[in-house]
Amino acid sequence: MPKKWKQTRLPVEAPTSESNPHESKIYGAELSGNALSIDLHALDTGSGIHSLDLFLHSAFMSHTEVVKVIHGRGTGKMRDAVRAFLQSEPLVELFRDSHNPTEMSGVTYVVLAKSSA
Repeated sequence: MPKKWKQTRLPVEAPTSESNPHESKIYGAELSGNALSIDLHALDTGSGIHSLDLFLHSAFMSHTEVVKVIHGRGTGKMRDAVRAFLQSEPLVELFRDSHNPTEMSGVTYVVLAKSSA
């Protein structure tokens, strides 16, 4: 008779602020579900990036730390365009895919730089 195996779950640990303060901000935004967000689903990539640019500048001016960009899964064109834009945007400190299983590959979280005002 084969041995029964026991499935174990490894605990998911919150990132510490010492290891990566930006990751901690995203983690908090993901858990709370209250991050300021923009939905780019219905837009073509050009309009989507223009809307995202305006959104990020508005969020930056209102001292928002973390925003949620909903680009959807689809063909991946919008996601690729969003990531290319975020890499070159000076207001962005860090961005990463959502770790929430229902949002993976369809949502990107962004940590904005602190405004000097």
